[in-house]
Amino acid sequence: MKKILAMIDELVVIIISISGYVPKNATFIRTLSMGLSLIFLVLISSQKPQNSFWALVYFLFAEGFYFGFIWLVLGQNGLKARFIRIWGEEKAYLIYEGILGFLFFHNGASIGFLASATSPGSVVSSDNLNLAITAAFLFIFGFGIKILCTKTLSVEIYYWKDMFLGRKIIEFNEKGPYKYFTNPMYGVGQAQAYAVALWYCSSLGAVSAMLNQLLIFWFYFQVEKKFIKKIYS
Repeated sequence: MKKILAMIDELVVIIISISGYVPKNATFIRTLSMGLSLIFLVLISSQKPQNSFWALVYFLFAEGFYFGFIWLVLGQNGLKARFIRIWGEEKAYLIYEGILGFLFFHNGASIGFLASATSPGSVVSSDNLNLAITAAFLFIFGFGIKILCTKTLSVEIYYWKDMFLGRKIIEFNEKGPYKYFTNPMYGVGQAQAYAVALWYCSSLGAVSAMLNQLLIFWFYFQVEKKFIKKIYS
């Protein structure tokens, strides 16, 4: 029983962490920002009927700040070195992780909100059982892969701690999803975003999921892959 409870606890911690809030590094500011983010999401969701304009604005802002931040901080000659110079490694990373977690949350939330706000009707209202099953399967599969990837590599790698510090922090082994996929986190691990678009029958939701995936792969090939080859090869 203790083993099962420990596994459940680990699963819950991973889910919360990849959603943007890392419990072990919780602070008042992080908790407040996540609480306000949740309230914001509830409020705009209650006012969203076919509000595609503001949903698109939210998505573009969330996407722009998210990718702009990781490029500015983790890119070649990025701000990570300045952060570390000012605050030291530990404090600098925690500040960076807190900001990135906030952006992670709104990046994912904005895609889901855009899909729901531009929905002509969900698969439930269309009474299409096959589409509903497909959407549910894609969501569980994609989110499950992302959880397994994080469990394999650690929450710290999920937040690119190695890139922030500029050094190896784990010994990478091809375990879990990495035994079967070259880049499961950015590949099949993004399936849940398409699942949400499918659930809401939203073509704009699907486009936003595709744009988000293309941008993360662009970051991977332009920045992250070079770091991996240099540090882990």
